[in-house]
Amino acid sequence: MDTLLIGELHLEAEELLAEHTNLKMVGNEQFSNGEGVFDTEAVVLRTFTKLGKEELRRLPNLKFVVSCSVGLNNLDLGELEKRGIKLIHCPGSNANSVAEHTLYLLLSLFRGGERPFPELKSKSVGIVGFGFIGKLVAKKLLGLGVKVVAFDVIEQEEAVLKELQVEMKDFDSVLRSDIVTVHVPLNKHTTKLIGGDAFSKMKEGVFFINTSREEVVDEEALLRHYNRGKFDGVGLDVYSSELKEKLVEGNIMLTDHVGAQGEDSFRNMCLLPVEIFLKEIKTI
Repeated sequence: MDTLLIGELHLEAEELLAEHTNLKMVGNEQFSNGEGVFDTEAVVLRTFTKLGKEELRRLPNLKFVVSCSVGLNNLDLGELEKRGIKLIHCPGSNANSVAEHTLYLLLSLFRGGERPFPELKSKSVGIVGFGFIGKLVAKKLLGLGVKVVAFDVIEQEEAVLKELQVEMKDFDSVLRSDIVTVHVPLNKHTTKLIGGDAFSKMKEGVFFINTSREEVVDEEALLRHYNRGKFDGVGLDVYSSELKEKLVEGNIMLTDHVGAQGEDSFRNMCLLPVEIFLKEIKTI
């Protein structure tokens, strides 16, 4: 099968594609700029590559889209369904790395302000979005002496909540925690979910962490509350370049969208969907 890889994957995934398909490779920027005409049956990409109607129009024979990322907001899912193009991806494959990165940001913020440093013991942690990553964050917090509350639109299993020692609360209640960490997918319901109203409901001196998508946060609202001293700490793995230039003082941790780049999680995120794809076309 003719397969087009856009950008780079874990080497093991690239080697499998090269061994079992007729593989062509193109840089993300080159593809995004519309350079080249591709007649391929399968595209393998990550979240950095937009695949909307315009791009899909250049791929008239496309049968498969293999996404080696968890988020799907870079894809026009309606157009894929309309054209009968099969989407293969593995949600949750990067969850451990993002959960570990969340704890890295949290612990760094707690030791990044003025002395005496705050301690996690007895603090409340509010998890917005209780999917794969949110649950792993809660699991990793076990034993640290915190109280964990969570919000999600999806009903959760009582056995899981009991195991993780988590209490489900409404959105506003979770926002009133000492630490608020965001783990929701980006869609029309979550765009700017954390906006001016949400920030106003948070405690003074809250620690705020976002490792999901930058569009989930209203950055103008975040900046307003930052400028008036709302936060004791802000940890962001996703943000605009404009916001980065303005968050210059205080207890701030900014990382460059690396939360999912843990060695094992990155390998799984690339390799698992590729293996499913190859099994689907029965080449391995």
